[in-house]
Amino acid sequence: MSDNYVDLEDIQGFLIRGYNFRHIKYVVLNIKNAHGARAFCAGLLPGSGAPLSITNAEAWPGNNKPEYCLNIGFTYYGLEELITKPRCTEVWGKSYELFNLYKNGAADANNCQQIGDTDASAPVNWWLNSGGWLLDTLPDPKGKDLHIQLTLFAKDPADRDFYYEKLLSMIPMADGEPSLIPAFVKDSDPVAEDPDVIHFGYKDSISQPRLDNVPVMSVSETTLPDDRIPVPAYRFIINGTEPVAPVYNAHGLLKNGTFAAFRLLFQDVKKFNTFLTSDPNTPPDLAAAKMCGRWLNGNPLVVSPHSEDPLPGNDNNNFNYIEPSDHQKGPKADDDLGALCPYAAHIRRSNPRDDSSVKGNDSHNMPLQTHRVLRRATPYGPPYVAGEPDGIQRGLIGLFIGAKLTDQFQFIMSQWIESGGFRNPDTSPNHSGIDPLFGQQIRDMDPNHAEFDYRKSDGTYERMTGLTRFIRTDGSMYLFLPGIKGLEWISKGLIPTT
Repeated sequence: MSDNYVDLEDIQGFLIRGYNFRHIKYVVLNIKNAHGARAFCAGLLPGSGAPLSITNAEAWPGNNKPEYCLNIGFTYYGLEELITKPRCTEVWGKSYELFNLYKNGAADANNCQQIGDTDASAPVNWWLNSGGWLLDTLPDPKGKDLHIQLTLFAKDPADRDFYYEKLLSMIPMADGEPSLIPAFVKDSDPVAEDPDVIHFGYKDSISQPRLDNVPVMSVSETTLPDDRIPVPAYRFIINGTEPVAPVYNAHGLLKNGTFAAFRLLFQDVKKFNTFLTSDPNTPPDLAAAKMCGRWLNGNPLVVSPHSEDPLPGNDNNNFNYIEPSDHQKGPKADDDLGALCPYAAHIRRSNPRDDSSVKGNDSHNMPLQTHRVLRRATPYGPPYVAGEPDGIQRGLIGLFIGAKLTDQFQFIMSQWIESGGFRNPDTSPNHSGIDPLFGQQIRDMDPNHAEFDYRKSDGTYERMTGLTRFIRTDGSMYLFLPGIKGLEWISKGLIPTT
């Protein structure tokens, strides 16, 4: 396999495309009997004849959606249960760069400190706030009771429940008890007429990496103009051979698999809306746009700095910050000073595109390929209603995917989202601030970071004070998402010899 070809039959489907199913169930299983759990995994293999199977990346016949899609991931604790600790250690030893963060787990104290999972977002508080915890015991602080994660996609809530019951029916019994039991379950449904809108009101799922030389899955995807720098597929799909070898080493079990951070993120809409209306000099829609880098409808500020009027062809993803791209609409001046899109804005922090003054983004465009994640995350909980009682749970849940978590998810969170020294040179008065939507840790440690500054057209800055946590981590796991052959090895409790 080379970087211009991927084995669609052996790759889980959501690594290549989003399915656009709007009703999703996120399931976390606890293993009670390893033998039965392996049999369950064997039943999930495509072609097994079982009621449900894992969806691979092959094109759908006639471009017609199936009735459901299903994908699977394993925590390190789950992998130890299924293939034994010695075999896990062997895989870790041959895949250290890829496996080490995954092995330590999302609840590792050092990692949590780096990415802002502290205080209210610390692991000791995970899984209980949002509802959905089903075990009789309290969650283990290190996540030892979380083993297998399944994502079930369906066309409507009734289908979702129907296929979930079928999934549970596939669990073998052992000594009169189920071999696996649900530990945590959470449904995801649209919160607005536009199914891509999240609880804060922004249109989401816009800027996804474009995988280089990967077959396009549907006709509609070929009609969209797209001049983003393509990302080699091996950043998201491990193949273990050239040209991957110079980047990382991988045990054969990892071939055609990848890794993901599973995140359960509570969004405090009331607190967010209060902040948007806190500055008399900043209209709420402008405050929301400056904090995100996009207007609520998805238009980027560097393309449409003064209004959220629809762009021609809804072309809201083809733009750069420094050198305007060929397809870029609107102003052709660069935004090196952050006059249009602040340095601290969420989309600039999570994907600085061509801004080579950002730390870690200055090496011949390679970091534009390296520090990217595939996002497969959707909203949970009911839409916000002004005046509602406190305590209603809502937010974002799903997977942030990359072959090397340290260079992808962890780097973005620790170096760009949480860091106050995002850019050099930095002309902003608060040294880039931190991401006003997701940045957590520094704000808690230093009250001087409890403000959001943005540059106005006259070159002065507007300072909005009272910035606080709007997003709380309520659960997290690091997952290995195997290829189909990798899942087969796991279902046998074995690993390949190379």
